[in-house]
Amino acid sequence: MSSTTDPKGIQRPTAQTTAGGEDRQDAMRRYRIQFIAWCIGLIVFIITCFIVHGHPKPYPIDLTMTHAIQGFQLPAFITALLIFPSTLNDPLPSEIALGTWLTFMLVMALIFKLRGKSPLTWLQSVVFLVVTVMSSAGLNVLADDLVGRPRPNPKTDHIHVAGAIVPFPTYPSGHTEHDIAYYGFLLYLSFLRPVREWRYRWFLLPLQIYAVYDILVIGYSRILEGDHWFTDVLGGYLEGAVYLFFFIFLYRWVTSMLAKRRAAKEGHPVDNKKATLQVQ
Repeated sequence: MSSTTDPKGIQRPTAQTTAGGEDRQDAMRRYRIQFIAWCIGLIVFIITCFIVHGHPKPYPIDLTMTHAIQGFQLPAFITALLIFPSTLNDPLPSEIALGTWLTFMLVMALIFKLRGKSPLTWLQSVVFLVVTVMSSAGLNVLADDLVGRPRPNPKTDHIHVAGAIVPFPTYPSGHTEHDIAYYGFLLYLSFLRPVREWRYRWFLLPLQIYAVYDILVIGYSRILEGDHWFTDVLGGYLEGAVYLFFFIFLYRWVTSMLAKRRAAKEGHPVDNKKATLQVQ
C-alpha cells in the first residue's frame, strides 16, 4: 500500500482521513459541535448589540469594575506591562507588527520554494491573516456605528481617561476584538502541521506566549486606561471569538479544497460526498 504522505509533508486526504490525518467521522462530529457553538455565540453577540443600543449608558457593573481597576495601586512597571497591549494596538505599531508577520511568512514561503517544498501553506497563511485582520476590523467599525454607544467621559462618569476621548462609538471594544482575531489566528497558524514540523519552531515560543498574554490582558488594559467599559470589553471578546472561528473554519475549508484538488491531479481522487473540513 502506498503512503498517504508525499515527500513534501502534505498528507493526501482520503474517504477515511482528512489531510491532517484525522479520522473523518470523528472530525465531522467535532465540526458539528463547533458550528453549533459558533451559531450560539453569533446570536448572543447580536442580542447584546441590541441591548446596549437600547441602553447605551454605563451599567452599574461598568462603573464598579472601572473604579476597582483604576483604584489599584500598582508599581509603575506593572502598569506599563498592563497597558502595553493597548499601546501596541495603536494604528502605527499595529501596522508595523502586521507588516513584520507578513514579511516573515513571505520569507518562509520563499525558503520553502527554494528548497523544493510547497510554499502554499505559508502563502495561504499570508492571505488569510490579512483577510482576517482587515475584515474583522471593518465589521467592528460597522458594529460600533450601529450600536452607537458613547465613550466613557471623565466629566460625567467620574473616572480617569488616560488620553483624549476618541470620537468613535465604544461597543464592542475594537482593540479587544482586534487582538482576539489577530493573535488568535496567529496562534492557530503556529500550531498547524507545517509549523509543528519546522526545525526551528522553538523560535516562535516567545511570540506564542506573548499572544496568549495579549489576549488575556487587552481587556483589562482598555478598562485601566478608561477607554472602554467592562461590557465593551466583554462584547469585544465575544465579537473577536466569533470572527476568529469563522475565519478558522474558512481556512480549513479552503485548505481541504486545495488538498483534494491536488490529490485529484496526482490521480488520487477523494470521495466528495464524504469529504469534510480538515484540521491540520
